[in-house]
Amino acid sequence: MASSVIANMKTCDKRSRITVTARDDGSMDVDIQTDCDHVREYADRLRTISMEDVVSFNGSRIVDPEVRGEMSATCLCPIAVFSAAWQEMEMLSKSTCRKVHTNEIILDPDSE
Repeated sequence: MASSVIANMKTCDKRSRITVTARDDGSMDVDIQTDCDHVREYADRLRTISMEDVVSFNGSRIVDPEVRGEMSATCLCPIAVFSAAWQEMEMLSKSTCRKVHTNEIILDPDSE
């Protein structure tokens, strides 16, 4: 069963849907549908990931500068790949995700 999340980048008005699907061999397929050219290039370079990519930030292909390419440092898509993969590997429960719905970065904390 596949797991999907959405990265909604309001600062650049771009949206990406990330779907991760586990394979029988333990690796995972990554599918990213997006309206951003930079994320599309990232998606072309990140078709599959390993469990090691998911559990270890250091050395992970998900955040490798060669794979990230021209994406900005603030782009949420790599973190969204981690989130979808964690759901797919049942390291993050789908019931918790349904309950909390989103994680946020507040860009204007003084307005809170």
